[in-house]
Amino acid sequence: MPMLVASLASGSSGNSYYIQCPEGALLVDAGMSGKKLLHNLLVAGGDPAKVRGIVVTHDHNDHISGVGVLQRKHGWKLWMTEGTRDAAADRLGKIQVETIAPGSGFTTAGMTVSLTSTPHDGREPVMVTVERGDQRCGIYTDLGHVFDGLAERLEELDFVFMESNYDPDMLKANRRYPYPLKKRISGEGGHLSNSEAAELILGLKKDRLRRVVLSHLSKENNRPDLARDCFARILNGRIGALGMKLGVAPRYDAMRLSPVR
Repeated sequence: MPMLVASLASGSSGNSYYIQCPEGALLVDAGMSGKKLLHNLLVAGGDPAKVRGIVVTHDHNDHISGVGVLQRKHGWKLWMTEGTRDAAADRLGKIQVETIAPGSGFTTAGMTVSLTSTPHDGREPVMVTVERGDQRCGIYTDLGHVFDGLAERLEELDFVFMESNYDPDMLKANRRYPYPLKKRISGEGGHLSNSEAAELILGLKKDRLRRVVLSHLSKENNRPDLARDCFARILNGRIGALGMKLGVAPRYDAMRLSPVR
């Protein structure tokens, strides 16, 4: 049976991803109200009764705002790093957390979950890889910059939700953003641009990755058409040779569940 995945929302307004297999389901982040998340989960074709818990990647509000409420209401487990737990504690309320060290993982609902450190500017942030049998999906957003080992992780995936946060020209021209904020976004602890993410995938040495969903697009400094066009231009040969499928995660709405391969 295939592992099924969907973005429930993706961007600075809130992030959550849903992974389902026959034994159960898992959420990665819950950066919206519990009501909105459950609505989007059902629209995606998911089943709240299957959810075993939430993996939290880092402490920023667009990834944690619904976490505490959802655990208290549904009794779902929470997994996060110790640094994320401590940084988010005053915003999550009374919760029970299983802390997981970066570089390690756990198994739940027939899935093996691995956490990899990223240089994003949260406290002890991670990206998430979920594996079931020979199927492997990554939720690789809020990456900071292209760091050592990232390409190698991508090469082992079938499906990735890939950060494609900003268009450099839009960011540069944005008069509403002060220079320090622009520097933070494009700096070592910020986000990947469309071209940075596309060039990273272009350079992969293995051909396993066939499904790419562009994720965490900036509302102010990107557009879905710009991100998709940038990837399509840079990855044109790879898309044609491998039959790679390219999509864009909606900002507020859910995708329909899709097989990892």
